[in-house]
Amino acid sequence: MGKFIFDSIQQNYASSAGIEVFSPVSHTFFNPAEIIQKNGGKPPLSYPSFLKLAGQPSWASSPLSVSLSFLPPVGDVGSCEILEVPTVKELGYGDYEQYLQDELTPFRGGESEALNRLKESISNKEWVANFEKPKGDPSAYVKPATTVLSPYLKFGCLSSRYFYQCLIDVYKDVKKHTAPPVSLVGQLLWRDFFYTAAFGTPNFDRMKGNRICK
Repeated sequence: MGKFIFDSIQQNYASSAGIEVFSPVSHTFFNPAEIIQKNGGKPPLSYPSFLKLAGQPSWASSPLSVSLSFLPPVGDVGSCEILEVPTVKELGYGDYEQYLQDELTPFRGGESEALNRLKESISNKEWVANFEKPKGDPSAYVKPATTVLSPYLKFGCLSSRYFYQCLIDVYKDVKKHTAPPVSLVGQLLWRDFFYTAAFGTPNFDRMKGNRICK
């Protein structure tokens, strides 16, 4: 049968129905399960140990593909029907344009906004090269001390791998730059580290039943 993309809840049912399940790991640099396996079945609980186990991302040496040619067209596809994405008004949010004008926050959602913010951030190559966490004012709002790209990464509006490769391209054009853990690349690696820790630790988001909570 055909190949489809499913979430983890649907995988067992799909497999039993004879559907080939394609479940890529692309939200993070590394597959958390593989890192944990390398560490004897437990997630690494320090940043240096994570970096030692992870090494270089396998995809980092080749350009990322940004095409979506594998997606089926809108319409009837066999026994499945692929529908168009509903508009904001169809979701019940009324006059969206007026909502944007009335909103006070300078931060907007969506992929276009994420890419614009990324472009603006990396256009200042000196700033990227010298970025050093935790230096900077964390309370700065209108002109933040960071990229403010975390929520865009979290909700899939921006690819962490694309962000990584953009940073590497900037590093190639400067004489020197900061390094992990304080650099921007280091911050992306911190993200992977915590995803791996959370993936391999039951009840990571609470105290009760969390074996690493002190």
